[in-house]
Amino acid sequence: MSSRLTAGYTALMALLGASVFAAPGLGALSWAAIGLCSAAAVVVGVRRFAPSRPLPWWVLAAAILAMGAGDTIYGAEAAGWLHAPALADICYLAMFPLMTTGLIQMARSSAVLVDWSRMLDLLTFTCAAALLSWMWLVTPGLGADNLGHAAKSVTAAYALGDLLILVTTVGLAVAAGRNASMTLLALGAIALLAADVWYALATLGGGWHPGGPAESPYLLLYYCWGAAALRPSMVRLTQPVPARSPQLPIRSAALLGLSLSTPPAVLLVEASAGQVRDGVIIGAAWMLMSALVITRLAMALSRHRQTVDRQQQLRRGCGTLVAASDIAKVDDALRAAVGDLMPAGLAHTVLLAVQDPRSPGDPDPIAKLIKRYPLPHADQGRTRLVNTRMLHPELGDRLDWHPATLVCRLAVDHRDQDDPELGALLVAGDGVALAAIQDAVEVLAAQASLALERIALTDAINRRSNEEYLRAATRNSIDAVIIVDGDRCVRYTSPALADIIGSDVPILTALRDIVHPDDHEQIERTLRAAHRTPQPDGARAWWHLPRPNGGVMTVEVSCRDLRHDRRVRGYVITMRDLAEQEAMQRESIRRALSALPAAQNRERSHRRFG
Repeated sequence: MSSRLTAGYTALMALLGASVFAAPGLGALSWAAIGLCSAAAVVVGVRRFAPSRPLPWWVLAAAILAMGAGDTIYGAEAAGWLHAPALADICYLAMFPLMTTGLIQMARSSAVLVDWSRMLDLLTFTCAAALLSWMWLVTPGLGADNLGHAAKSVTAAYALGDLLILVTTVGLAVAAGRNASMTLLALGAIALLAADVWYALATLGGGWHPGGPAESPYLLLYYCWGAAALRPSMVRLTQPVPARSPQLPIRSAALLGLSLSTPPAVLLVEASAGQVRDGVIIGAAWMLMSALVITRLAMALSRHRQTVDRQQQLRRGCGTLVAASDIAKVDDALRAAVGDLMPAGLAHTVLLAVQDPRSPGDPDPIAKLIKRYPLPHADQGRTRLVNTRMLHPELGDRLDWHPATLVCRLAVDHRDQDDPELGALLVAGDGVALAAIQDAVEVLAAQASLALERIALTDAINRRSNEEYLRAATRNSIDAVIIVDGDRCVRYTSPALADIIGSDVPILTALRDIVHPDDHEQIERTLRAAHRTPQPDGARAWWHLPRPNGGVMTVEVSCRDLRHDRRVRGYVITMRDLAEQEAMQRESIRRALSALPAAQNRERSHRRFG
């Protein structure tokens, strides 16, 4: 659908662009249609893709409309329909602050504004570019004899406005990385600068002629800014991005050095020419750039201190996770560590969704919800910063509907397992703050995964040891002992069970398979009763077990719910054969009667006279 929209938009803009060259006299109508079509493309893109912060795109649409209005008025003036040059300049000049505001709003969540050192680098480069623009574009226009004072001021404002849009767009493009929408916006900004330079040179020369080749950059500008909103990648331009490394990249260092060397180079060029005409401008630019560089160094030192503090907080959190002995302590450690990493006083919510192995039959509601509605994980890595509205409404309620949520997978890499997922860690709060601590939270999630795996393995080892002890203790017992997990599967059986039912019971056999079908509902009633009954007593019932020869035997059952006991983690069911119990009772009665004096006298008389 997006491709069809872009194709239709391209065909329509090509048709309108052709009308600009084919009918210069109707340029006012053509430019009005082009501006409306480009702004409508932005509106359609916002409605279709629903970015998390649509305001920057609405401001971009307003900037396109302002420029379209200026081109319409200029075309009407060129055709002789209207004479209002000041009104066209007002529309053009209104476009620059609108466009700059929209781009800055897009960059508000990007690393350019999250990391102010990058913004200072960008401002330093802007000062250098502004100095060059002033020397080579504005100064020749100010010295032209065929322009009045108002025209010279407007020309200078156009040059500075184009430079501001270009620098802001380049900064956003660096932060956004590979993004089709951002590429189109940057291409449109370059086209705007090229078109205005072409227009300035034409004005200083023989004049501007509507319908000429110089109209092409303006057409490219309208097309690119409208097409940028029709790409699905436009959503990512308003989403927070992770903060990058505080180290100064080689390219940024080279760009910063080039910017600092620009004022001395310009001064050297003018001095070599024999006259320094712009010494005040060069000195002011040098002072401003020096102040920006000094500020950047101070902020670098502050960032270094913050990084050291964050590493200490992360080290403390990882140490607490290493010492955690159960899931509750892992949860507490994660909440404390995330609270230390988040800025003081900033509201946030931490949610650990992990199935507790102590109650496998009673699944955690959050873990069950996540299993039913999978979370949006990143294609690579374990974390992803998403809009909270993308999650299930119940999860949104538990996360207090904070603007953004950091989704962290809890997993351990097992080559022999197909599903290493342990759960998920959700941290909701301000998107910019979460982007700044995303790497640290990912480390905490990895440590939590190891802690959970260690707890699970420890519990498994303890259960195995307890089962071996129980098997040795019940080897000669006439009562059969069964341990059933929450899924109603047999995890342990004592040797007496095979003697009772006449066959061995494999591990992980369903409890329903060894009980008569008529008692399947009785099984659930007994387990529910065991959950409500105190552990020392347990729930008692009578079940019927089928024999291999087709017969049925009745057993007395005692069931205790020990799922929360780390040594057991399941239901303990004790079975006693009633027939065997009756035989033992008869034998006990016979022995008791034989011990009476009368019985002993009869026995002696029988041996003497019998």
